[in-house]
Amino acid sequence: MQFRTASHVAGGYTRLMLSANIRTLLFGAWVIAVCLAGFALGVTTLGNWVVVACTAIVPPIVVGQFWRVPEQTISESIHEAQR
Repeated sequence: MQFRTASHVAGGYTRLMLSANIRTLLFGAWVIAVCLAGFALGVTTLGNWVVVACTAIVPPIVVGQFWRVPEQTISESIHEAQR
């Protein structure tokens, strides 16, 4: 954007990059939300709690297998080497 040749949207991609900490928080929030939904629905039997637990744990595991962490950029490598 030195000479205002790039659009303002060009730098917007960095907002979509999520770190591993955000990933952990999202997965934790999912588990808590599903457990709270189980309490709100009045789940009382052990069998139903097993279903709630599977619903809370299996999706984050599956999503975690496909979640790719962005590779280290050249500037990050240079900065790490300077330390």
